[in-house]
Amino acid sequence: MYQKILSVVQVQCLRLILLLSLMFGLILNVSDSSSIAAQKVGQSTSIDLVTADITSNQPHVVQPPVMKLVSTLSDEVKDLPNQLISWSTYWQLCWQPYPGAKEYELQAVIMEGKSPKLQRQSDRCFRIQAASNQNQKSQGLLNRELILLMHKIQLGYRVRAVLDDNHVSQWSEVMAVGATTVSKSNGTLVKVKS
Repeated sequence: MYQKILSVVQVQCLRLILLLSLMFGLILNVSDSSSIAAQKVGQSTSIDLVTADITSNQPHVVQPPVMKLVSTLSDEVKDLPNQLISWSTYWQLCWQPYPGAKEYELQAVIMEGKSPKLQRQSDRCFRIQAASNQNQKSQGLLNRELILLMHKIQLGYRVRAVLDDNHVSQWSEVMAVGATTVSKSNGTLVKVKS
């Protein structure tokens, strides 16, 4: 009986944490946008010259964006002693090959904005651990859906193709970590299980 009560309390605590993080993110977004507006009013022309120099070094963006993004989840479970298991859920994002692409760049998008760091790779799929836990085997993948929900709200990725001569494609849409897509294949809708 105490285990059931403890499990309910854990779920309620995680829900409260999720709600508080959503509220905090909204507060940050409102306060950041007002402070950015205030900063723009007081900028001088020397900053404009620096901005012009930075933008001249930016790659040229071409259309279309990377398309046909497919995100899936896969679980790995290991048996441990004393009727315990250790499990991990991996989120994988794949996309259609882009004509002329030498590599691809991924950018993390979090509640606070876009990461300035880009991850470059030649592969057309990106995989990260989205959830993990260690618990009693009888409990299954305990709190998996709740952990994935927290990631869906807080973290996403977008991708673009890197081409020759300082050219890149437009960014793809942002895909939330932990979310899965419905993919169209040969005219048939295929649901990817979460």
